[in-house]
Amino acid sequence: MPIRISRLLSPMAVGLALLASVLPATAAPQAAPLDADALFRQAGTTGTIVIHDLRRDRVLTYNAARAATPYSPASTFKIMNSLIGLDSGAVADIEHDKLPWDGKVWLVGGKAVLPEACNADVPLRVAFPNSCVPAYQALARRVGSSAYQRYLTASHYGNADSSGPVDRFWLNGNLQISAYQQVDFLKGLVQRTLPFSPAAFDGVDRLTVMERTAGYTLHGKTGWADSAQPAVGWLVGWVERGGDNYLFALNLDLLRPEHARARMEIARAALRQAGALPD
Repeated sequence: MPIRISRLLSPMAVGLALLASVLPATAAPQAAPLDADALFRQAGTTGTIVIHDLRRDRVLTYNAARAATPYSPASTFKIMNSLIGLDSGAVADIEHDKLPWDGKVWLVGGKAVLPEACNADVPLRVAFPNSCVPAYQALARRVGSSAYQRYLTASHYGNADSSGPVDRFWLNGNLQISAYQQVDFLKGLVQRTLPFSPAAFDGVDRLTVMERTAGYTLHGKTGWADSAQPAVGWLVGWVERGGDNYLFALNLDLLRPEHARARMEIARAALRQAGALPD
């Protein structure tokens, strides 16, 4: 499906200062600090988290300087990649159209790091939650470099750099995005102002559900950017609670194995503080 220029977003902000500079003052969201210092200190790492309460148009930030610093999106790009795959027709649906496995176990440092489920031909419904890199690389080869560049530019996704091998640009450090930019992207996703079809939005809305309860639904995706030193861990997503939506983006330095688990622990505590999750 061609990109519809009339539906494009205005240029996305890199941090709240840039947001204020490109939009009228009355349109800028209310900025407020987020008290998350103890959460990161207790985990023994450094990071940032941004939470945007859409209904109140309020942005809470811990460590604003880092929130404006770009990193490789790593597997958080699977949100955008799934939108592109579905909108372009490179993959027909999330349930049945299987992406081929190349027969190679994905290794990092000589060790297999992906779930066994990834070692097969899989649909997006399996590939997304299991972060199946080979499946998304197969999807990327179907989409092609020129289409990626059009979609990234039209969506103002990070630095929109798709240079390098088409099946590695979101992993090798060329494509970069900040926590503030992640939240801007998620705003376009949740409000459906990005240039994608309703079917693509619907598919990604189902793919991203991490937890569904009677009181709220948590959407999200983790990422592990080992192109940076130290490696950077991501958790981005949003919470639907009643009529409210809370967008969030967290990243931190992955200094020890337990810091992978700390991403969710810190995010939950901060989202509770913001009123996105119940105490």
